[in-house]
Amino acid sequence: MRILIVIDDFFNKSNGMCISTQRFAHEFKKAGNEVRIVSYNFGGQADYPLPEMIIPFFRKIIAKEGYHMALPKNKVLKKAIDWADIVAVETPFPVSWRTAKLAKKMNKPTYGTFHIYPGNITETLHINNRFFNDFFMYFFREVSFRNCLALQCPTDKVKKQLEKYHFKQRLYVISNGITEDFIQNPHKEKIGHPFTILCIGRFSREKHQEVLFKAMKLAKHNQEIKLIFAGKGPLKNEYQKLAKELPKRPIMKFYTSEQLRKVMSKADLVVHCADVEIEGMACMEAFAAGCVPVIANSELSSTADYGLTKHNLFPAGDSEKLADRIDYWFEHPDKLKKMRKTYREYAKTLTVHTSAQKALKMMNDIRYK
Repeated sequence: MRILIVIDDFFNKSNGMCISTQRFAHEFKKAGNEVRIVSYNFGGQADYPLPEMIIPFFRKIIAKEGYHMALPKNKVLKKAIDWADIVAVETPFPVSWRTAKLAKKMNKPTYGTFHIYPGNITETLHINNRFFNDFFMYFFREVSFRNCLALQCPTDKVKKQLEKYHFKQRLYVISNGITEDFIQNPHKEKIGHPFTILCIGRFSREKHQEVLFKAMKLAKHNQEIKLIFAGKGPLKNEYQKLAKELPKRPIMKFYTSEQLRKVMSKADLVVHCADVEIEGMACMEAFAAGCVPVIANSELSSTADYGLTKHNLFPAGDSEKLADRIDYWFEHPDKLKKMRKTYREYAKTLTVHTSAQKALKMMNDIRYK
């Protein structure tokens, strides 16, 4: 099967959506399919390269998020679509909806992957409220994914949201998945020495790492805990100021995937504070690698579905409850060790390979409907 993947910034190494797309492309190729990429060329060479789209008012905001938008060119897109048996669009942005519209005219089946909630956009723009979030969901439905036959939903919670907004496409629940590198990652045997908490993600408004900073001021054992913020982003200076208020200075650093696996091998907990998220890949990778998760629970956090007990969840934005969860796991090392094993086994059911096989089945469903 000849699969065309369309995404603005395919080679991005710090964006979860892009990383997930890279992994699926790799698995599709391993399964014997031909895969070609439509993307802006930054950090790699696309099969069908597009220029960067510059949006004057939003240019600085997009740059701060470390993302690049692709400018759709009909000539390039038509050539790419003509080659393909099936088209996969990965974003709700112009290059995707233009491709899907052209593909429909050219009688090529197209599906989309729902990677982004409106809140992921509106939080960054400081307009995160019901009016704008509803507007974007209707825009996604009527414009972004209008010409897709199916949508890949990373979790059941995402599927329910799309049903709530009356998306007409066939909806398939297929996780972004976890790579074997994290599942096979070695982990320290003993709890503590020192007790280590890891928080992974861009330093941006939507990730809400400030909740963990506040929780660490409240945690009874904060002077005995090593805290690591793995990431980079526009709020780094603001977070460095918060770090100075803690009794023990945290580490704030960006890690490559290989470096991050080494950090995970020595961490006891991973804390995930985002309250709007399609599927928290970093959190999933961390619990696969042996870090017991404590996850913000909200209506729009699909990551919260991976909380196996009440001690793996806290109400989104509630620093006091998060501090309680941290103290609980610190004071119950035997339960933490048992839960680590439970999560590592659970992760084996969520591999990228398994998800890619489901995606290939979905493609055949819509090709031969």
